[in-house]
Amino acid sequence: MKKLIAAILSLVVMSGCAEKAKETLPKPTATVSPNVLRPVWPIWIDTDPSVTTEGERAKEVDDGFALIQAFNSPELDIRGVTVVFGNAPFEMAWPIGQEIVRRFGPAKLPIFPGAAKAEQLGEETEAVKAMAEALRVAAAKQEKLTIFALGPVTNVATLVKKHPELVANIEQIIAVAGRRPGQSFKSRPDQPRGFRDFNFELDAPGFQALLDSPAPIVLAPWEVSSHVWLREADLQRLKDGTEATQWMYPAAAKWLKQWQTDLRLDGFNPFDTLAIAYVTSPQMIQCEDLPAGIKTLPDDTQTEGDARKTGKRREKPYLLAGREITSKRMVKYCFQPAPEFKEDLMARLLKQKF
Repeated sequence: MKKLIAAILSLVVMSGCAEKAKETLPKPTATVSPNVLRPVWPIWIDTDPSVTTEGERAKEVDDGFALIQAFNSPELDIRGVTVVFGNAPFEMAWPIGQEIVRRFGPAKLPIFPGAAKAEQLGEETEAVKAMAEALRVAAAKQEKLTIFALGPVTNVATLVKKHPELVANIEQIIAVAGRRPGQSFKSRPDQPRGFRDFNFELDAPGFQALLDSPAPIVLAPWEVSSHVWLREADLQRLKDGTEATQWMYPAAAKWLKQWQTDLRLDGFNPFDTLAIAYVTSPQMIQCEDLPAGIKTLPDDTQTEGDARKTGKRREKPYLLAGREITSKRMVKYCFQPAPEFKEDLMARLLKQKF
């Protein structure tokens, strides 16, 4: 009898925890697809793709993986894609973005050019005009639009600056940026210098514009993606997979080789894919609400040797989220993926059942 009572109490506690977990997940404003028993979110993707084998140095491939992941996710109703500078110069990113969308995206998915540099913050490019129109259309349908900011936020920040009347139609802005106070982006303890918070640092004023707006912000930072590794065996699966993953393979293999050579690591982190997963697989991404702000502090990518050579310590802005931050601006900060996430990602990339 005692065992039976204990089992019943355990079920009650588990049920309560599950209900609490559900409360923390974002609530879609979309309808349910008649073909799949899952919510369908109207979304927009702003990205800085750099999937290429050109050049001596490899370039990041995570934006390409994130786009294919999104294209193969029935939870997402993709209303458009915009391109911004970032991982590659805009003149390289724009044709790469067009090729990925036109070859592997939904039929007639529109794509628009955006900012080629951070100095275009406030300039109403084709990208900004297209996002603004998409928000108006969504509002007419009594929907809200989720915006993925996978690169520097110049396009998205210009949208909220130029069209404050449309911000209420934004469900959330999911950005790949941010860190906790004191956190260094190092994949191994003896890594000589940490990674930059690249998307944020390329346009810190743009991110300040987002923080100054009332738009809900979700951060999918280095911390959450640092737990996920794509290795040689994973790339071999992609090499033998779909037309899209076969197309991705040469650039991904070159990117992996660079991590192996430069960092002595046997894999790389697929950064932007964790942002997409926040919507497609929210049960796999652990997040918390934290105050956030921008502070200028010593540059953690400068080594002691660098400082001695120049005779001074550099400083740079940091996008920080943590309970010790004195700010009324709250963001949702994602920090831990479930172990099952990588297989969920691989299944979506390969168009397998998930």
